[in-house]
Formats: sequence, structure tokens, C-alpha cells
Amino acid sequence: MTKDNRVKNGKPAELRPSPGKNGGTGMAVRLVLCAAFAILGFLSISQYKSLLKTPEEKFVEGKTLDELSSDYITLYEKNTALTARYAQLSGDLSSLQAVREGDAALQNIFEDEKQAALRQAGLADVSGSGITVLIKPDTAAPITSNMLIQFINEIKAADALAVSVNGQRVVPMTEIRDTVSGFSVNGTAFSYDDPITIQALGSGVDMYGALQMVGGILDKWAQSSIDVHVDIVDNLTIPALGIEQQEKMDLSAYSETDVTPAPAS
Repeated sequence: MTKDNRVKNGKPAELRPSPGKNGGTGMAVRLVLCAAFAILGFLSISQYKSLLKTPEEKFVEGKTLDELSSDYITLYEKNTALTARYAQLSGDLSSLQAVREGDAALQNIFEDEKQAALRQAGLADVSGSGITVLIKPDTAAPITSNMLIQFINEIKAADALAVSVNGQRVVPMTEIRDTVSGFSVNGTAFSYDDPITIQALGSGVDMYGALQMVGGILDKWAQSSIDVHVDIVDNLTIPALGIEQQEKMDLSAYSETDVTPAPAS
């Protein structure tokens, strides 16, 4: 470029860089720098991730073999306890679901237990095999309350499951007493002139054998010329306690005691 070309109309002309070596070199430098930064960033991230540790690695870091053994035993015991608790809760859940869904087998078990308790308490009729005893009246040798109690104790000792006297169920709270003209069972009076029927549920052979023993109750009654006839039966029904008898034996009112503290002195 000549001097005349640099100045035009008294003003210097614009200077423009011409494309060439300098422009290509700058572009290459920028590309190299970008690649270097990318590599450095990748290396930094990799190094950071390598420094991160899992919870398991942090748990065992710096511990001795004895400490690790102790930790293992502790975790094993906790796992065993949790497994047992899980099994218990699973069983409880199954039982609750069975009750909620009306499981027939479970309901039958509860119903059987309920009926057995009622029979044992004398609140339900019972049926089965056993013996029937008929005592004919004799004013010369009347049957007293003590004689009836001895007879009942004799068959109970032979595993009688249920006993009734003239249709009155005999339970642990039953009272057998003498009256002016006879005796009473559960508060129901009977005359000496009426026959006495005793029924007992259980093994008829065993109860009959117990009554027929030498020196037993029937042997003593035979000496007093008391007319007694015993039959072994396959099917008999012993009634439950009557409503009136149940009300007389109800002791629930006595269980609610009113305890009033003594006044302070």
C-alpha cells in the first residue's frame, strides 16, 4: 500500500486486517482451550465420584475385625427379632381376616366352646347314654336329703357328666334339703309319697358297677328294704336349670361391692 493510498482527502484510510495466518491460528487456540476444559471437567467429576462411598462402606470404614463381628451379631439378632415379630403379626392378621370374613371353622370352634361351657354350668340340656334310677316310695324307709347326696356323690365319683333328681339339674350350687313332708332340690319340694327318678349321663357300665359294689350305697339301701331299680340306657336327656333356679343361684349382685373409704380422723 503506497503513501498516496493511505491518505485520501486529508484523512487516513481504514485499515482492515486481511484474512490469512493470524485468523486461522486464533480459531485453533480456542478449539484447543475448549477441549482442555472439557477434559478437565470430566476428570474432576470422575475424581469426585470416586471419593463418594456407599453406606455399607462408611459403616465398616475404620473398624476392627472384633467391632465388625459385634456389629454383625447385633444386626443378626435384630433381624431374627423382626422376623419373629413379622410372623406373629401375619398370624394375627390372618385370624382377624378369618373372623371378619366369617370363617365357618373358627365360628364353629367358638360355638362349640360356648355350648360346652353352658352344658357344664347346667344352663343347657345334655343328651347321651347313662343310667336311670327309680326309687319307689316307702313310708317305712323314707329317702332323706343325706341319702340323696350320698347317692349323687357315688355316681359323680364314677365320672357322671350330669345328674338330675326328679327333673331338677344338679350343679355345684344345688341345695338338697329335708322338708316337713319330704325333701327339696333347688328349692323345689317333693313328697315322701312320690317316686324318685335320678338320671345320670356318662358311662352306664361304670356308674352301675360303682353302685353295685359290696358295701356301696345300693348294698346299704337293700339292707333297709328300699326298692331301687337301675337301668343302663343308651339315650336320655337331662334338662337344664330352670329360669327360677338360675335367678336364685345368680351371685352377680354380690360381686359388685361398694367400697367406701373410711373418713379421715
